[in-house]
Amino acid sequence: MFGKKTTEAATASSSTSTMGIKPEEKKLPEAEIRPNTIIAKNSIFKGDVEMEGDIQIWGKVVGNIRVKGGAIRIMHAGKVEGELNAPEIIIDGHVEGTCCAETLDILEHGELRGISRCGSMSIRRGGLFFGQSEQVDNKKKPEMERVISIRENQGDKPKAKSNA
Repeated sequence: MFGKKTTEAATASSSTSTMGIKPEEKKLPEAEIRPNTIIAKNSIFKGDVEMEGDIQIWGKVVGNIRVKGGAIRIMHAGKVEGELNAPEIIIDGHVEGTCCAETLDILEHGELRGISRCGSMSIRRGGLFFGQSEQVDNKKKPEMERVISIRENQGDKPKAKSNA
C-alpha cells in the first residue's frame, strides 16, 4: 500500500515540475521576433511594398519591394517583376528585375533575370541567373575608416597649420 502511494506521488510531482518548465523553454526573446508578411499563392499584388520584417511571396508581385531589417523570400510558386531591396534575398521562384542585397541566394528552383547588386551571391545546382552581376562592398567599413581618419586629423591640426 505505501509503495503505491509513494510512486504515485513521485509521478505526480515529477509531471507537475516538467509541465512548469516546458512553457518557459518555448518562450522566445522579443528581439528575435520579426513581423512576417505572406502574399498567398494565386494572388496578384500590383504596386510598391515598403516594410520592416520578412516577406514570403507565394503569388505574383508586380512592383518594387523594399524591406528593412528582414528578408525577401520568393517561394517556389512565387513570381516578382520589379526591384527588390533587402539585407537578404532568397529566390526559389522567378524574378525579373534588379536585386539589391547584402546576401543573395538562388535556390534549386530559383530563376533571376536581371541585375544582381550584392555583397555575396550563391546559386545552387538547378538555379538560373541571366543578366548582370555587380559586387557591392559593405558601406559600414568605409564609415569606420572615416571616423579614424578624422581623429587622426584632429591630432595633426597644429602641424597642418604650420605647413600652410
